[in-house]
Parts: sequence; structure tokens; C-alpha cells
Amino acid sequence: MLGYLEVNGGIYRKGPLNAYRVGKTIILANPSEVLAHDDEIFIKIIARNNEIITDQGYTKILSNSSVKINVEVEGNFSYIPHPTLFYNGANAEIHSKFKVDNEALIVEVFTLGREGHGEVFNKGKIKAITEIYSKGELLVYDVFRVNNDDYLNPYVMGNNSLLNIYTVHGREFNVERKISNSKDVYLEVKKYLDYYWW
Repeated sequence: MLGYLEVNGGIYRKGPLNAYRVGKTIILANPSEVLAHDDEIFIKIIARNNEIITDQGYTKILSNSSVKINVEVEGNFSYIPHPTLFYNGANAEIHSKFKVDNEALIVEVFTLGREGHGEVFNKGKIKAITEIYSKGELLVYDVFRVNNDDYLNPYVMGNNSLLNIYTVHGREFNVERKISNSKDVYLEVKKYLDYYWW
């Protein structure tokens, strides 16, 4: 699947991806909720003032895949998607670029393996790059990288879920990381969604 989605006043798309505006919220939608094989998606959003950007549910990246995801968001916004869940054997390259006018909250969550099914992630390669700019200046260049079972080393990650929270106010920024299991990390994301969304 090749999917292109642009939200900039209107919604422009090629492929199955879509978006819905509900008040000040943009909800990204992939009807299948999964990415597999050699799927490649590109999402570009120009946020109106202080819009909340989320999605309809977990993005699941299936085993034996080589997925590419590119996300670009500009403006003042809260970006709070559900966790990205990597099945054992998943391979993915994710590049997220955020261009902040003045303020933004960015929450990214990566979960390795389907913990509820007893699955342990021990095969696959993931590289996720997050770039954050404010007024044209690069503030954050963050890389999350997994190569097969490297993350099982307790000094590398220690559990199966990583939550990254980035806040930007002008040229000031903060990066917070939390490592936990998939259930607790989802509850953390839900707190942000409940606070900003409703």
C-alpha cells in the first residue's frame, strides 16, 4: 500500500488513509489499522491554532514487514497518537518532523511485541527518527533504534514500551521518557488524550 494524506484547510489523499475534523481535533484514520509488507505512508498536516492530532487506534506493524512512515506536522498543536505496536519480526523506518510556530506537545509511544498475547519481540529492525524545529531552529533530533533482541538488555530499555513526551515553548523544550509495559504506557497516553481532547 502507498498512502498519502495532507491536511491543510481541506483534506487531500491518495490511497486508503483519511482524516476527520471534529471541533479542534484531527483524527487520522487507516481503515485496516495495520501496516504490512512494503507499505509506505506519508502524512503532512498544517495545524490550525492549537489543534489536537490523534488517530483512531493503535498502528500495528505486522511481522515480516518493511514499512516506511513519514509524518510532517507544522503549526501550534498537540500530537497524541495511540501507540505504534511492532509485532515480532516487524521492520520499520519512521521519520517524524515537527515544525513548531510557538507551542507544541508531542507524544510518541513504541511498543515491542504483543504483550497481551505473550509475544516477545526478538526479531526485527526499527529505526524511528524524530526531528523538532522551532522558528527554523533544530531543537531535538532523537533516534529510537532496535536491532532484533538488543532491547532485552536491561541497560538498553528494560521493558517493552517507550513513551517520549516532547514539549516546546518558543525555543525552550523538554524531553521526558518513560519505560513501562504496554498496558501502563497506554494509560499514560490516555491521560493526555482525556486531558486535551475532551
